[in-house]
Amino acid sequence: MSRMTGTLLTPGDEINVVVTSTKPFGLFVESDGGLSGLVRGGSAAVGATLRVRVIEFDALASRFSAMLLG
Repeated sequence: MSRMTGTLLTPGDEINVVVTSTKPFGLFVESDGGLSGLVRGGSAAVGATLRVRVIEFDALASRFSAMLLG
């Protein structure tokens, strides 16, 4: 269950994201709230919606890192 408040994320939050770009080291994604993030590893097509768990959130930079669920 997500504990999101506005655009702030907490490690452990599970959120849906859309893949915006793919790189050899991971996926660049965007949350419903417009925050950019990185999912290391994994593969998916640009435009795909994925469920991820937040690992870190950098409030100053407004970005997060996450891992794929499932």
